[in-house]
Formats: sequence, C-alpha cells, structure tokens
Amino acid sequence: MGSTESIEHAELALLGAAINASGRGLDELDFEPGDFRDPSLEFAWRTITTMARDGKPVDAVTISHELRNSERPTDPTLIPMASEAAPSGSSANYYAQIVAEHATRRRLAEAGRAIASMADQPGDIDAIVEDARQKLDRSGRTVRHEPVQFVWETIQNTVDGFDSGTSFVPTPWEGLNDVIGGLRPGAVYTIGARPGVGKSVMGVQLALSLAQQGGVAMLSLEMSQDDVNKRILAHQRHVPMDRLMNPENLTPEDYQRIADWSASYRYPLAVSKSAQVTITEIRRFARNVHRRAPLAGVVVDYLQLMAQAPQDKRARHEFVADMSRQLKLLAMDMHVPVVMLSQLNRASATDKRPPMLNDLRESGAIEQDSDVVILLHRDTVDPGKRGELEIIVAKNRHGRPDIVQADFAGHYSEIRDQ
Repeated sequence: MGSTESIEHAELALLGAAINASGRGLDELDFEPGDFRDPSLEFAWRTITTMARDGKPVDAVTISHELRNSERPTDPTLIPMASEAAPSGSSANYYAQIVAEHATRRRLAEAGRAIASMADQPGDIDAIVEDARQKLDRSGRTVRHEPVQFVWETIQNTVDGFDSGTSFVPTPWEGLNDVIGGLRPGAVYTIGARPGVGKSVMGVQLALSLAQQGGVAMLSLEMSQDDVNKRILAHQRHVPMDRLMNPENLTPEDYQRIADWSASYRYPLAVSKSAQVTITEIRRFARNVHRRAPLAGVVVDYLQLMAQAPQDKRARHEFVADMSRQLKLLAMDMHVPVVMLSQLNRASATDKRPPMLNDLRESGAIEQDSDVVILLHRDTVDPGKRGELEIIVAKNRHGRPDIVQADFAGHYSEIRDQ
C-alpha cells in the first residue's frame, strides 16, 4: 500500500498545493475531502474550499486565522508545514491522485474485513454475496469529474447515429412498434391488466422477442418453468393450451409439431426456479444469464408478488415503490430493457371500463419509474377465449400515448396483430 510516511507526505503536500494555488481549481480535482486519512487535514481542506467559495483571500495567513477562530482546535504549525511540503500550486492534481488511490485502497481493505465477517454470519448466501458485491463496488468507486461538453460538440454524434439504425428490439406487434418504437436498452416497460386479460401472455411473447437478441432472465412468480414452457409451445407450434395441460389429449400431429420445433429451439431464455424473488435474486439471476449469453432483457411477472424480508418493516406500498425504483436502476446499470408486469387495483375490476394509469397498484412510483406503461383491456376475461384486445399505451416517455387494437388467442397463449 505504501508507507504511512509517504501517505502523510502526499496529504500534507496536497493541502500545501491548495494553499499555494490560493484555493483555485480545487473543484476540478479527481478527489473528495473524505479521502484524507488525517481528519485535521480534511478539516483544513474544507476550510480552504469554503473560503474560496465565499470569495475570501486564500493564503497561509488567512487560513491560519480561520482555523484559529474555528470551533475545532488545529495545530498552528500545520499550515506553514503544508505550504513548505508542496513546491507549487500546480502539483495539486498529482498529489490528489495519490491521496485518492490510497483512500480507495483503505476502503477496499475495510470492505474485505466486513465481507469476511459477513461470511461467518447466518443468512441467505445469495443475499450475502450480493451485499458483498455492492460493498466492493462502492469501495472501488473513485471520483471522476465528468468533462464538460457543449451540445455543439456532441450533436454530430447523434446525427451520425441516425445512419446506424435504432438499438430498439421490436415487439411482436407492428402496431405497438409504431407507437413505442420497440424495447429500448435501459428503459422499463410496465404491463398492467386485470387477472386473465393477458399480461403473462404478453410477458412471455416479449421475452421470446428479446431472446432473439441475447440472453433473457425471466422471473415468474405465478408460473413454473413447466407452465412457461407450455405457453411457449402453444404459441410457437399452435398446440392448444388445454391439450398441453392434459397431455393424454395430444394428437400425433401435436407431438410431431412439438418435436420438430423443440429439437431446433436454441434461444437463450432462462426462467428462474426461485419461489421467493427479491431484487437481490433478480440481479444475481440476470448476471448468471449474462455469463451464458450477453443479456438482452429482464422480465418480471409480477411486481407485487416480489418477496419482502421479514425484518423489512416498511409498508407494502413503500416496499413495492422501492422495488420499482430498483428495477429501473437495474435496467440502467445493465443497459437492457426491463419488462415489469403489474397488478391493477381491485376497484378497477368492479366495472367494465378500460383501465387507467391510476389503476396500477402503487401507481405513483410505478408510473414515475416506467418509460412506457401498457394497460390491457378485453370485454371478456375468459383466458381461453378469443377476442379483441386493446393495448393501451397510457404513458410513453418518448412519444405519444395511443391505443393499439390486437387479437387475443388465449387457447394458443398468443396476442396477434389485427
């Protein structure tokens, strides 16, 4: 890590460089005051930056005066020693890098000790691994000030991107693509509907579309792996769901169609077998899928069934709101679309009207975190019957809201363009 003496010298020299630079340019350094190992140096640094911000003259005399009048006792020799430790103000960036690097090393060491202690504690191992990963991520995160670029410097990149096409993944429905463009990396798509209207059907079809581009992590809290497989077979091979649910009714032609397709199907769609899905489990499963195939999307069916730890004493609506936000952060962190299925409020099921945004349970948080909200409506809710389906784009962050007409073929677990 380097000797304690060298770290102390670098910290003292950094403070001296700030003094010799008269407090100018300090906000441009890749460094945070908390990176100082010595609290007295951190306090002196914060005093200097406050003086510079307030327009006060910054030199050894004025800084010493400020420190003498502060509530915190400071060694009176500190400022003269710091001034002598740095040859000039121009060396601030050099010493800032050294101080920031050693601070990162200290945080990593602290995280290592914390992780070692966590490993000896009882609890869910996946949650411990995720917590450990987050501690390491936070510890290794160093300060990097984002360079300033004006629009005129970046707009040509946007124009050049027009020729390279869109990164949207098209949905299976042309009418919906005309409204939302497709599924965009980093965006959250919420699908809400009453029970039996077709939100799980839409979720599976979207998962299949995403799987044509890469790995898909699907976490279904209502359906088993076998249930999802049967929906896929019904949709892909047009074998009625009632025969798949009762295999003794399958015909030889059904078996042949299934055999022909299943022998060649290799799309990387993975369905989690976990019965208790948490945000930790979603992140872990998504990373595991990504190790097998570059991740193209995540599908969660459905939000309100996500598990809340017994020690989590938040109200249910607060928990669901936090999960909605965490899924948005997941979409942005992994740069993939996240499809989030959601329940509607019970009151919406008591009448025949089409659903609205405020029918979503915990609608405020879900609406805020979603880039697109799709609400499904059918006059009949018999899942096995055919009929018209309204795909209501109730929120569209980058376009217009609209209603798309489609056909619902429940016996084939399929939504079709009209």
